[in-house]
Amino acid sequence: MFRAIAHAGRYAALLSIPIDRACPGACAVPDRHCVSVVAVTFLVLLSAFGFASGASQAPQDITRGVWAGGGGPDTFLFELRGTPPDSMVGMVHVMRGGRMESQLAITRASYRPPDLEMYIASTNATYRGRVHVSRGRVDGGLTFGGQPGPEMDLRWMDPSGLPGFVALEGGAPYAYRKPADGIEGWQTATPEEVGLDRRAVQSLVNAVASDEAGLIHSLQIVLDGKLVVDEYFHGYGPDDLHRLASTTKSVSSLLVGAAIDRGLIAGVDVGLEELLGEPMATDPGWHEETLRDLLTMSMGLDWSPAEKESLHGTGPDFFRRVLARAVVTDPGSTWDYVSANVNLLAGAIFNATGEHAETFARKVLLEPLGIGVFDWEPGKEGGYNLMDGSLRLRPRDLAKIGAMVANGGRWNDRQVISENWIRESTRSHLDTGQPFGGYGYLWWTGELPPGQGSEPIVVANGMGSQFIVILPQLDMVVVTTGGNDNNGRHMDFGRVLAVTLLPTM
Repeated sequence: MFRAIAHAGRYAALLSIPIDRACPGACAVPDRHCVSVVAVTFLVLLSAFGFASGASQAPQDITRGVWAGGGGPDTFLFELRGTPPDSMVGMVHVMRGGRMESQLAITRASYRPPDLEMYIASTNATYRGRVHVSRGRVDGGLTFGGQPGPEMDLRWMDPSGLPGFVALEGGAPYAYRKPADGIEGWQTATPEEVGLDRRAVQSLVNAVASDEAGLIHSLQIVLDGKLVVDEYFHGYGPDDLHRLASTTKSVSSLLVGAAIDRGLIAGVDVGLEELLGEPMATDPGWHEETLRDLLTMSMGLDWSPAEKESLHGTGPDFFRRVLARAVVTDPGSTWDYVSANVNLLAGAIFNATGEHAETFARKVLLEPLGIGVFDWEPGKEGGYNLMDGSLRLRPRDLAKIGAMVANGGRWNDRQVISENWIRESTRSHLDTGQPFGGYGYLWWTGELPPGQGSEPIVVANGMGSQFIVILPQLDMVVVTTGGNDNNGRHMDFGRVLAVTLLPTM
């Protein structure tokens, strides 16, 4: 066990991220290191224990069933598909507490009996082992970037009865179920009551349950302000708090709007020097930086590509680290996605309101929406929250935020955020060159399907398929949570939505 802990530190170092700083929320633009480090760390630590459940019977071929390793409540299921010896790929399913939490793509694999090799590009990990088919066992171990890792023996199992492995309990095709009336302030409706095609709704949910959108944990559909679909998959349920990743950024934008609505911030053209109250670096470019530049991801600082993807932090020391960067392009001129910059909002909101973001959010956003259960603790330093990706909400509550934004800042009979802020923050201010197209104030804008002009959308976009998708012309909101961080399927849900439900509307 102690050897495994030592290995974990070394592998995190190989990935250039300290283990104690593995980020609590992935970015909207894929953060290729954050979730990898967390997954690898668990993989390494748990491999020290071995996997206790033996195979119920020997596999007939290596691509049937899964090969399981890990220990305790955590299980890693290696699933292969394709034709041996070399035309094989697969997936590592990370199971935790009866739920499928995430997946890592096996990008290539080979099986030349008895030798098995599987490569996981997102973690630069390779598993090599010797397969004992008659015993349903693989004796092997991991390497990371060519460096020796711990041993990990695998045992074959049939996962069909494993809680959380299949999307829907029992594995039967989905038949529509209306959400319960009166749940947490929601009005609910059947598809027919709001003009949706029930068969199309079922087709969408069955596509999600059939893995066509990767690993989705929950799905909510709101039409005309009414909750029509409220479904959960792979062991998740309505009371589970779920990480929002970079969808947190869009929530942070709403808090800025609430502060402006109350006159606590003069507006988006206020200078960041004034707003932060911190001494700036000598770089004169900082004198031109405004709140608008931060909200539109156009500050023009000299972050390296690796820092743009992986650097997270908050609190005064981290703010000064950001403020010390040189300004290399004119503020407001060039879109450049950098999570670290967004965390300056923690200082800005505190200086403007006298309250940390979490306290301010509870008062101006969460309580007015009837959201009493949430978690914003991960990564917090000295009371300052991470504004770029650590908020956790229940999916139905995330849908409330989407419904409020879709309704011009209004929830039920209360104006929560001004209609002017909603309008300005969710329109495109800069072109991103990304699939969604445009960028507002920490909201993405574009169309679905991307580039085809079929349906305008506004999106809160968190890595792993944490989405609020607002379709203004249809008065519809679609919300998902998921685990598509490291399997290359973050954007698959949009395609599924575009080919199942939208053509019927």
